[in-house]
Amino acid sequence: MAQASGAGSGSARQVSNMQRDTRQGGFTLVEMVVVVAILLILAGMLLPVLEHALGKAEGVSCLSNIRNLALAARLYAGDYDGQIIPARVDDSGGSLGICWDVTIQPYVGNAQLLICPSDETPAAAAGCISYPHSYGINFALAFVGGYNASSLRLYEIEDPTRTILFFGLDGRFRSFGADYTADGFERFAVNRHGEGANCAFVDGHAKWLRPEATVAPRNLWQP
Repeated sequence: MAQASGAGSGSARQVSNMQRDTRQGGFTLVEMVVVVAILLILAGMLLPVLEHALGKAEGVSCLSNIRNLALAARLYAGDYDGQIIPARVDDSGGSLGICWDVTIQPYVGNAQLLICPSDETPAAAAGCISYPHSYGINFALAFVGGYNASSLRLYEIEDPTRTILFFGLDGRFRSFGADYTADGFERFAVNRHGEGANCAFVDGHAKWLRPEATVAPRNLWQP
């Protein structure tokens, strides 16, 4: 009987040790639920921060793109006696014309510069030879009178530091630019980077602007 009692006591100790080892070597269901809940809360807190950081990075990349386009346009003007790159030139193949985004390629060598990372719908200009693009050209400078190959020369721009050449373009219109006098802000990509868009100026610098800041206190669309 003593032996049986001793054996029973030993078995009980073994079971107790196994249970203790099990508790020490893993998580209970409740503990796992708590950990998952904490991770979900942290993810919910970090996600907006990460999205904001990503948006900032895309905005910086877009600003770099449009600045490089403006600098490329300066190079074009240097090769063509100061003429601003035309919004569109004639095409012998029967289309409406060849857009600036194609004409500028020898000076940029990379069609990806035409696309903002935040633009989900970059589009080529309808009826023209054109690449998908996120930026438009200011028709007041580069599409004078609505004619192909009709653009101003640099000396005709009163203040190149305060005259927009390129801007964030809303791809839904499948255009290659805009005339503020006729189009207003309709084609201006106002929601791509906050409540404004990146703009590049004739002198080659670029910055983010709200639409209303492009017309007051000075109209930045007019030469």
